[in-house]
Amino acid sequence: YQRRVHGDLINPQIIIMARLTFLLFLSFFLCSNESLLRNPLGSVQCQRWILTEEEITAERGGIPRDQIHVYTTKNTASILIDGQNYMKSLYDDIEKTGPGDFVHAKMFNQNADLMLVPNASDPIASEHTSVYNVLARAINRGVTIRILANMNLVTSPQAIEFCVRINDLCRHVCCGLDNRHPGIITGNLHTKMWIVKHGKETVVYNGGMDVASGRWDTQRHDFSKEKQMNGFFMGASAMHDQMIRITGPAVEDYERNFYQCWNDPYPSFYPIVWLPPYNWTAPPFILAKDEGIQVQVMRTLACIGAKRGYYQNFAPRGEVTAFAGILKMVKLAKTFLYLEDQLFNFPEVMAAIAEALPHLQEVMIVTDSQDMVEALSDERMHLQYAALSELLKDPTQKHKVHIFALRRDTALDKYIFLHSKMFIADDEYMITGSFGIERSSLTNDNEIGGGFCDPNGKFIANHRRKVWAEHLQLKEDDPRLVDPLKGLEEWIRQADNKTGRVRHYFPKNVDRSLLS
Repeated sequence: YQRRVHGDLINPQIIIMARLTFLLFLSFFLCSNESLLRNPLGSVQCQRWILTEEEITAERGGIPRDQIHVYTTKNTASILIDGQNYMKSLYDDIEKTGPGDFVHAKMFNQNADLMLVPNASDPIASEHTSVYNVLARAINRGVTIRILANMNLVTSPQAIEFCVRINDLCRHVCCGLDNRHPGIITGNLHTKMWIVKHGKETVVYNGGMDVASGRWDTQRHDFSKEKQMNGFFMGASAMHDQMIRITGPAVEDYERNFYQCWNDPYPSFYPIVWLPPYNWTAPPFILAKDEGIQVQVMRTLACIGAKRGYYQNFAPRGEVTAFAGILKMVKLAKTFLYLEDQLFNFPEVMAAIAEALPHLQEVMIVTDSQDMVEALSDERMHLQYAALSELLKDPTQKHKVHIFALRRDTALDKYIFLHSKMFIADDEYMITGSFGIERSSLTNDNEIGGGFCDPNGKFIANHRRKVWAEHLQLKEDDPRLVDPLKGLEEWIRQADNKTGRVRHYFPKNVDRSLLS
């Protein structure tokens, strides 16, 4: 046991103590490394954007969020724009599942017959990719399925039909009708999220897209035969939306959210259905090879819902971190904001943006065209007008605000239904998920999303260029898209000339006294 160093003998007890010390250090390092993945130091650039632990606690009525991490690092993320890309990716991930794996989903809207990979030249193969058939094959392979489907008086027929069919496949309750939200008439489980475990990896999809009629579309937004196979949404033949695919430690936080909602002791369709609870098992994940993407999970769990008895095991006073995260992003942005959302009818957020205008150079908003908002209702038109008008109150700042809508000139229709929820600040930080800048999303409905930051400074900027390339019908590497302020000039040029897809937009001032 003796060792000689520079001619001197070392006491064997010292060798043993040194080895024990090394093993203790190694054990501490491994445990600390695991902790750092979930509550890391992070980069200075990313740290400034996230909600702190104290801020999260404040947005939960003083109750700490001890089961979902403040944020995680070493994640990998990719943005899937439009339904064709998202649904093919989801199909591929579910098809990889086998015995012992699981598929968990939270849905606002759903269609069991939706074909994830439609092919007009092969209808039989297309049917093979329907949501129903994909889940049926997974169940036959020994995969565990759990689905929470939104339930209110408006969506109940579709949700009931979907869950009845899926529960028949499982031969037990694996699809629950979830009305644990404040509005029994039109309140919503508005989350669009899939969590798929296959082997040693778990992936999360989150964003604005349901697997439902009208959501499948391509970046061409043309009237393709494949699109016709899956039907349309509210008569719109074109829909722009996106989902984010996440791997890494953040999947544990998204899965924890699903676990909490599924296991909520308040019955999911009171007083009829109690969902069979399951035990928590941390999902496996693969770390990014570099520093990866930093992810912070944000949610809306209504305070009034908590008062009615929902969320008592995990948010007994509700949670509005989605609202707080957006407000903090607006406050900290230094140069520009780029915001995509369907409705933009929450004056409080618009007032925060107006307050930030003096230290910003530009604010860009892309929303639904006037045709689409009118098709929904004059009430929504009024709410959007009232909210966006907040940005124009200061005559010395309103020139910084640019509002656009997407259109196309065809014989079929003239609008592209923009449904994405994506908010970017300074090409450094992005918030995306199921929530938009609407009062219901940020205060009432059941929602989830995340704040994303790349310490290397590439992920957000690259995605912004990719989205702009689609809207402006340019190549992704077009030099006009590199600098967002220069890129804005191209937006304005196309909107002024009424060429391409982008148009200047502002909603009509609907007289509220005329609304019934």
